[in-house]
Amino acid sequence: MSSGSGRALRRHEVGAAPLVAWVMRRTGLREILAEHVPATGREAVAPADALTLIVLNLTLARDPLYELGAWADGLDPRAAGLPAPPPGGYSDDRLARALDRLHEADRATLMTRAAVAAVRAFGVRTDRIHNDSTSVKAFGRIPGRARGGLELRRGHSKDHRPDLRQLVYCLSISGDGAVPVHHRVYPGNRNDDTTHIETWDALRALRGSPDFLYVGDCKLCTEPQLGHIRAGGGTAVTSPPENLLEVKAFRRELRASVPDSREVWRRPAPGGGGATEYFRRFAGVRRTRAGDALHWFRSSRKRLRDRDDRERRLRQAEDDLAELAPKLNRGRLRRRPDILRAVRAALARRRAEGLLAVRVRHHVETWRVRRRGRPGPSPAPYRIRRRTTYGLEVSRDAEALKAEARLDGVFPLLCTDPDLPPGAVLRAYKSQPALEKRFCQFKTIHRAAPLLFKRVSRVEANMGAFFLALMMQALLERELRRRLARPGAPPLRLYPEDREAPHPTASRLFKTFAGVSTYTLIQDGRPVEEHRDELSPTQRQALDMLGIPEETFWGHA
Repeated sequence: MSSGSGRALRRHEVGAAPLVAWVMRRTGLREILAEHVPATGREAVAPADALTLIVLNLTLARDPLYELGAWADGLDPRAAGLPAPPPGGYSDDRLARALDRLHEADRATLMTRAAVAAVRAFGVRTDRIHNDSTSVKAFGRIPGRARGGLELRRGHSKDHRPDLRQLVYCLSISGDGAVPVHHRVYPGNRNDDTTHIETWDALRALRGSPDFLYVGDCKLCTEPQLGHIRAGGGTAVTSPPENLLEVKAFRRELRASVPDSREVWRRPAPGGGGATEYFRRFAGVRRTRAGDALHWFRSSRKRLRDRDDRERRLRQAEDDLAELAPKLNRGRLRRRPDILRAVRAALARRRAEGLLAVRVRHHVETWRVRRRGRPGPSPAPYRIRRRTTYGLEVSRDAEALKAEARLDGVFPLLCTDPDLPPGAVLRAYKSQPALEKRFCQFKTIHRAAPLLFKRVSRVEANMGAFFLALMMQALLERELRRRLARPGAPPLRLYPEDREAPHPTASRLFKTFAGVSTYTLIQDGRPVEEHRDELSPTQRQALDMLGIPEETFWGHA
């Protein structure tokens, strides 16, 4: 804004940038970046500053690289802990070259140092670590192969886009606050069941010992991977697949009779509503052929979901068979084998095999037809004609449904340490959805997909920047929640209508500080006055809880 007297008012965004900068200072992120990606003296912008800006933008604004310079020009560099923009600003070429330098650096050591610094600075416990992977799709062609072996390939798409090339993003988080501590990027056709050995070795090096609980999904349940963890002195918890022989055997036993069980855990049901979910463990010690403990549990909420899901599948199968009945005796459904094949396909499509009793009934119609022409000497002037028609009789198998109901809510968990209490195994695995929330933030809030680069090396470097952004956000979120949980802590009202936020997310906190700015009055090309917005009581309360002085927030300390 300007006037005809040579005076102009410039606005610079502050927002939540000081909060992220506070986390960066505590972890020493910029210093770690400067050590591993040093400046050569020929750049207008130090690579560490450019990478810090990229991480800050991925955490807050999530702009593509070609729009990041305009975002940085409107940012107050003091509040963000950055030097003043260089001549020409933060162009996309400068930022892309910084990603190239990051790719050429020893990224494994850099990310490990950043994770160790975050764990030490914020006291994050890493005695339990969760691992999973997701796919990140790419539009257009990004040819080539990175130095570490990354290339975009077609594979199993978790975005349901098998027509697009992708990469596999493997992420490990701490059980304490869901803080990312390790990541790795693989080609898009890499199977999940081949990544855990490398990941577990990296986590053991990061922690300095194997005395942590490693939690993964069913892709972890292969003997080479579990055997490697056992041999290394570690402990793993996973959900075994349905085709495991021991799992099949117990399900057959359970269909015949239900063994004794006892309650091991109660918790508020996910999704709120005031409901309670309880878990029971079946009595008896069960082991796999490798000697791992196999615990069987029943969830009250899962029991209702399984019952409703089975009823839905039965109704759908009955509707499919009702639609099939008028089509019989015509076209390809005139013979019994063809009809039986269509019935089996309908039941398999709805997973209702053995639950519905389907009988193919037939009716034979006989009639006489006079032969053509004049009656001859034959004693039988008529020809006998027969026509067989088929119909379906569908009923529910009461005994099979009763046996299937015994499996409602039942699920197994495998632990390589037979001495670990079943309740601890259950609680550890039920924390796995926190990792899914990080993936949700990674793809929706941070908009990691689709990939918009032309070089696969920059894609790999940008995935590392995403990892650092997720870490900064998770640390801020964990610190705020931890201080809110202290006895006597006042409620933080971040939601509209002054509603309390007992478990605030970093995204909600960032929205609370959105629009906070500083203003500089320029006269004859020189700053003469400076003003800043007044912080609201909620914003001041959030700063007090995090221990950030207001002058530090504005970048004046």
